[in-house]
Amino acid sequence: MAVDIKQSHRRLFEEAWAKGNFDVFDEICDPKYLSHDPVTGDTDLEKTRESCRQYRAAFPDVTPTFLGAYADHDTVVTRWRMTGTHRGALMGIEPTGKRCTVEGITVGKFKGGKLVEEWTQWDALGLLRQLGVAPAMQPGAGARGAEKRPHA
Repeated sequence: MAVDIKQSHRRLFEEAWAKGNFDVFDEICDPKYLSHDPVTGDTDLEKTRESCRQYRAAFPDVTPTFLGAYADHDTVVTRWRMTGTHRGALMGIEPTGKRCTVEGITVGKFKGGKLVEEWTQWDALGLLRQLGVAPAMQPGAGARGAEKRPHA
């Protein structure tokens, strides 16, 4: 029976990230699974599962929203949004009680019906700004010194 990779990818978000069912990693992912993330770097299956636990502990009410998905052969691209309230420590940041929303995109590669590798890009800086630990851009602060450069 063929695996619906869009549905499997979505299920990983809904079961693991939203509900805390970490066993779903073993059902969907290959034992040699590898993840690439701008914050956690390159992680194997167990470290990815632990990262999920840490984010869920920090945002226990995290809710994923699917903004779209595209599949081609063995690759699925999922655009998502996560919303949750910062109730636990995360990366040394004590709970703020702030409601946060981040968006991202994850590209998943399947082989033999199992997820073998993922590449995720998400607005980590936006999350840190919402938590109040990274400076917000000031209006007009884009290209500093641009006004001093001659126009071509």
